[in-house]
Amino acid sequence: MFGLDAFMLARIQFAFTVSFHIIFPAITIGLACYLAVLEGLWLKTREREYKTLYLFWSKIFAVNFGMGVVSGLVMAYQFGTNWSGFSEFAGSITGPLLTYEVLTAFFLEAGFLGVMLFGWQRVGDRLHFFATSMVALGTVISAFWILASNSWMHTPQGHEVVNG
Repeated sequence: MFGLDAFMLARIQFAFTVSFHIIFPAITIGLACYLAVLEGLWLKTREREYKTLYLFWSKIFAVNFGMGVVSGLVMAYQFGTNWSGFSEFAGSITGPLLTYEVLTAFFLEAGFLGVMLFGWQRVGDRLHFFATSMVALGTVISAFWILASNSWMHTPQGHEVVNG
């Protein structure tokens, strides 16, 4: 195909995936924190505008969250298939960091996401705010672990290659 070898095609595929994936988590992190602020303001003031804004932006948040999960899953598979050499070399460092991200952040987000999106009529106001805050906290923790992994890939400190 256009004189491209498998390596270049893999790079193009990964570039396409990561260029879309980066958009969704970035929006999700910002929106989750914004939603927590909106709901906190609504609880404090009971002004209808805050809840209206919350309900509007929560729909956009849900779509972005779902797209981030889907594109991140594709990216994880590409690490294992297209970049298996890198995964074999650096997997003992990046693997635990991504595992920490899933165990601490993604489960926190996913655990409270249903309450946040569908719990307005089912749980109390303060419990709903707690769920929104936990989703926001989960997105920030997720960003920390992903940035830690990305940072190590760019400046691999504390790791030494011995005998190849």
